[in-house]
Amino acid sequence: MNQQAYYHVTTCLHDSRTSQRMIDYNARQRRFHGTLPYPEVYYMNMDEEVLVAKEVLSLSKGLDVELVALNVCRDHMHLLVYCDYDEVPKIMHRIKGRTARVCNAHRASKGINPLDSTRGRYEPRPLKDGSIPFWTQKYYCKVIRSTDQLLNTFAYIRNNRLKHQLSFNYELEALMKNLPLKIL
Repeated sequence: MNQQAYYHVTTCLHDSRTSQRMIDYNARQRRFHGTLPYPEVYYMNMDEEVLVAKEVLSLSKGLDVELVALNVCRDHMHLLVYCDYDEVPKIMHRIKGRTARVCNAHRASKGINPLDSTRGRYEPRPLKDGSIPFWTQKYYCKVIRSTDQLLNTFAYIRNNRLKHQLSFNYELEALMKNLPLKIL
């Protein structure tokens, strides 16, 4: 029984958050044989935030999803979508894969070692396949159960950059304002 509903979906950049499970199992202390106990995050710049937003908007047109709200902050992204619950994993798989490829290509076009723009604080650790992780493996998905919750979630997503005291991104704001607000 698959029923369409609104979902607030959030995902973060790789290594930008520490979960309780990571704390319980000392995941940070154990990785790379204890040589890398602290987070290594390469935050998105404003251009990359816009690239991510453009890709999400493009993908939402081709998927069976109604994108109601979107916001991309330097280390995470919020989506408010209307779709079947079973579609959320497929949607997130496509969005995270495509946006990671676009952003990694953007970074690669910046020179031989584009991630060194953080002045040597970040040395990316490639995975076994040679790729560099962009998003976390997991994402958070919450069903919206009432009109009040829907309106509050919409406002929360739209004002998320302000909440995190991030600089105003005019190009990103223009993309977000062009979303067709359809409250079904």
